[in-house]
Amino acid sequence: MTLTLLRKVFCGILLISDKHPTFAEKVLYYISIIATLSPVVYVVEGLNWWFLGNMRFVSFIIFFVTANIGVGAWFHHKNNTFSWESLLKRNAVMIGILAITYTVLEMLTLTAGQNVLAESFRAVLQVSTLLYPGSKILKNVYVLSNKKFPPAFVMEKLYNFEKTGNLTELLNTENKE
Repeated sequence: MTLTLLRKVFCGILLISDKHPTFAEKVLYYISIIATLSPVVYVVEGLNWWFLGNMRFVSFIIFFVTANIGVGAWFHHKNNTFSWESLLKRNAVMIGILAITYTVLEMLTLTAGQNVLAESFRAVLQVSTLLYPGSKILKNVYVLSNKKFPPAFVMEKLYNFEKTGNLTELLNTENKE
């Protein structure tokens, strides 16, 4: 920490005292650094703000993606279809799809503002995003357990949610009798 600070001060003194770049060139360098780094700082600050508000969701996504990799590897190993290349490629594609789709949809909800409709949409969006890797995990576990677990009614609700997007129906615990 101290060594890094000393290096920064030393390099700053060298740049200020060096006569090769003129004062105008130094100002131009300063402006170009500000112009280059400002958008980066703005994006990083926005991501930090979003991450603090969605820490639980981010933790769940990381867990689901990791679990999907593990369960998928187990499933394909058991079925003699395992391939490192396929595992890495398919999961990289899934992570890319999650990131792009969630980012676009989150921007829509941020634009909608703070209201009941936007919060409801955000809840459906986050559950849907979690269910992309989560449904793969549950489907593989369902097959690996010879369709014993999770229970068939849970899998039926999951398949219905994938078709309709009805979060209330997915989370409803009442029987339909």
